[in-house]
Amino acid sequence: MIRDCAIIFGYNEYSKQIAQQIYLEYPNFVLFTMSEAKRAQAKAAGFESEIFDQSDDWKIIEERFDPSRVIAFCALENDADNVFLTISLRSSFEDIAIIALAQDHESAVKLTSAGANKVMPILQITANIIVEMLEKPTVTEVFHEILYENSALKIAQITVPKDSFVVGKHLHDLDCAERFDIVILAIVDHELGAAFSFTSKGHNHHIDPDDILIIVGYEEKIAAFSKALGVKT
Repeated sequence: MIRDCAIIFGYNEYSKQIAQQIYLEYPNFVLFTMSEAKRAQAKAAGFESEIFDQSDDWKIIEERFDPSRVIAFCALENDADNVFLTISLRSSFEDIAIIALAQDHESAVKLTSAGANKVMPILQITANIIVEMLEKPTVTEVFHEILYENSALKIAQITVPKDSFVVGKHLHDLDCAERFDIVILAIVDHELGAAFSFTSKGHNHHIDPDDILIIVGYEEKIAAFSKALGVKT
């Protein structure tokens, strides 16, 4: 099924970054906010924006879109609001695709139960990673598969143990795609704080203990890679 309509609920740093990358890719796009102030900010940034509240009956969606062609991003700042929003959307539209952002694992479980097709824990994947992925045509296909399809592909973060065999090596030494059948998207250098170095830009990064690797792969491959790194389960 072709999904050519995109809706983003909420206007914050995460939703803004996502919107900046996808709004030109969809013939029909709108960003829904819960306040006039946020709506004004979104419009000033160049996005078509509308006001909504949690009591809406969603006629605004039915009148403007074919719900079966819609991808809806639930990106409100409060997880409880995202859960309520997801329940409301799913009860109204059986065929809508819902992608929800969650602050933690507990909220991710609730959002899945509420009817989200995919849940993205923002402690594990940042908006900057989404931006980086969407800028690459090949990786965009993988990103869409992870988000929109019933895919076994997962995104995970792994903290490098102090005694791991990768300590002291460079990213290009690992050859993870060939050896472990996983892809390293980014690395967080613990000495530089929370800054991400994407593999396209940090291919020669020197790996230190407590660095964080952001990877994509099948669950069993991620587990095998974690075990090889010496991660304790």
